[in-house]
Amino acid sequence: MDWSNTKTIFIIVFLVLDVFLLSVFLNRYSTSQFEFIKEASIEDKLKSYNVEYEELPEEVSKEPYITGEVKTFTEREIGELSGQSVRLRQNDTNLVSYLKKPVKLGENKMDDIRSFIESNVLYGDQYSYWDTSEEKDGTTYIFYQYYQDRQMFENIKAQLSIKVNRQGEIVSYHQMMLEKLMENGEEEEILSAHQAVQTLYLNGLIKPNSEISNVELGYYTVVQLTETQVLSPTWYFKIKSGDETEKMYVNAFDGSIYKNEESS
Repeated sequence: MDWSNTKTIFIIVFLVLDVFLLSVFLNRYSTSQFEFIKEASIEDKLKSYNVEYEELPEEVSKEPYITGEVKTFTEREIGELSGQSVRLRQNDTNLVSYLKKPVKLGENKMDDIRSFIESNVLYGDQYSYWDTSEEKDGTTYIFYQYYQDRQMFENIKAQLSIKVNRQGEIVSYHQMMLEKLMENGEEEEILSAHQAVQTLYLNGLIKPNSEISNVELGYYTVVQLTETQVLSPTWYFKIKSGDETEKMYVNAFDGSIYKNEESS
């Protein structure tokens, strides 16, 4: 036997064996790292990012899709509104009202606005407050309809906007609404708030040193036809990072993400 050739063969075999063992080690290390990441809770992930957040709802419920039709206001309904000059637009689906005598707000503006809505707006008890928009000629308070205590997020067809002038007086409002709201199909188990946050995290939408707030389950329109809408249970989050604030929506059925950005 040629010892030189035998030695060369042994060296090659040991090199191949070393490479094999190294690949096994790296594969196991990679797998263990993956399992660690997979098993780490969303709380731990947010903590590592230095993200502040309020306590997330724990319950996991079953919810249905809902459908609704854009309401057409009638002359009879308009006749119930006193002290107002009312116009109907967009095939009588958009009600615009100008108060003949502005309503002065007190120190508790929001309480006074709610009282006004309940007493002077058709079906006013079906709307809940959403946001405030500052403008040159005053402030607009935005409300949206709700269904079984869950708000319809940013739905122009279900919006009530109250206009307050610089003197702190309600001077007008715009109203649209959905009617014939009903559940569509069977209830299905939805994503939890924790799972929704994890969806945002995995999609790179939660930045380090940010803040998560206003966590809420409501409804977001996923199909919009001329007269009919289909709305899905959806998680809402407000995420602030530096000078930017984004409103994030996570579909509670399939994890689809919708968002819009605003300046803080």
